[in-house]
Parts: sequence; C-alpha cells; structure tokens
Amino acid sequence: MANIIRTHYDNLKVTRDAPPSVIKAAYKALCQTFHPDKFQGSREEAERVIKLVNRSYAVLIDPVKREKHNAWIREQETLAKRHSGYETGKTTGHSSHQKQDAQPEHTQQPPPSGANSETLFQHAYDLNERGRCAEAFSIYQQLADQGHAKAQFNLGVMYDRGQHVAQDYAQAVFWYQKAAEQGNANAQYNLALKYQMGQGIAKDDNQAAYWYRKAAEEATAKA
Repeated sequence: MANIIRTHYDNLKVTRDAPPSVIKAAYKALCQTFHPDKFQGSREEAERVIKLVNRSYAVLIDPVKREKHNAWIREQETLAKRHSGYETGKTTGHSSHQKQDAQPEHTQQPPPSGANSETLFQHAYDLNERGRCAEAFSIYQQLADQGHAKAQFNLGVMYDRGQHVAQDYAQAVFWYQKAAEQGNANAQYNLALKYQMGQGIAKDDNQAAYWYRKAAEEATAKA
C-alpha cells in the first residue's frame, strides 16, 4: 500500500523505521541543499522547505514526539482503509466488527503468493511495525535478493540495529551498498555514515563525502 498521507518522514525523505543517525544525516543534507544562500531556486522556496524540514526534524528526533506522530499516522491510515472498504466487511457481508473477530490482527494471513513486490514489501513493513521481526526479515531477504532497493535498505537497517539478527555492520554495509547503487537516498545516507565512522568497512572520508552528496542529490530530485 502506497503512502496515503503526508508525514514528517516524507518531508525528510526517510523511511518510518529510520534510526536517529539517518534522520540527522537527512536533515543535514537537506539543510545544505536548501540553504537560502546556496539554493539555485527562489529564496522563498528555500525558506519554505527549510521551515518544513526544521519542523519535521524537531518531531522525529524527539522519541516522545515521534511516537505521537507514529500513532497519528496509524490512526489516519486506519481511517483511510476503512473509507476505502478494506475493513468494512463489504466483500463478505459481515460488519467490520465481525470481520475483526473472525481474523484478529495477530493471526492475519499473509498476502497471496502472487502478490507483487510492493505489496510484499508493505506487508513486511507492517509486520515489522507490529514487532513480528522474524517474518518481516524473511520477506525483506526474499525481496532484497531479487533486487528490491527498499527491502535491501530495510534489511541493512535490521543488521545495523541487531533487530531479529545479530548486529553485523558488514552485512548492513553490504545491503546499504546494494540499495545505494540503485539510488535509494536512505541507503546512501547510511552508507556515508558507515564510511565516516568506519563501521563494517574501512573509514574513508572521500567515500563518505561522495555518498552524502549522492543522497543530497536524490533528496533534491524528489523534493
């Protein structure tokens, strides 16, 4: 399911499970890109984006504010699903309450085997949000092996944070690299950080600068 609302994550060009290090890097890159004295467009546009970025950063870097924002996102997406008929029970003739009783969230069935990669990715993301990391990891691994950039990035994050698997910076770098080469800005941020800190790969300030620049270019292109 594609994003159906505009969030602070969208404003900073990061995924919803992005760690603080990625959020900080994204914020820094966007501030540099849209600095009023450097931005190639109008000063008014640069100031508008900077204000938006500042507000989003203030929320996402604060754990309490971020959790409140996440709760708001979940609420809005639930309302949107209901509006679109996903939870109304129209296809079975049951009410929404009856449908939920028949299939509670913790026994939700996986998507059909013929589901496309984006559907599978969103399913894995939802599983991870509910704490079902092992299932999410398995789907991310499958998609990553097939070249799905967002799955490669999220798999890298799981290795980076030791989520479900033993923390392994080298594996994190491997998957960040795969996604970064496909133009995934979040992966480019994280890869730059790894080069800068020398985690999972030899410290290389030139490579760090290169990937920070690539990430900023991607953020600008999608702004």
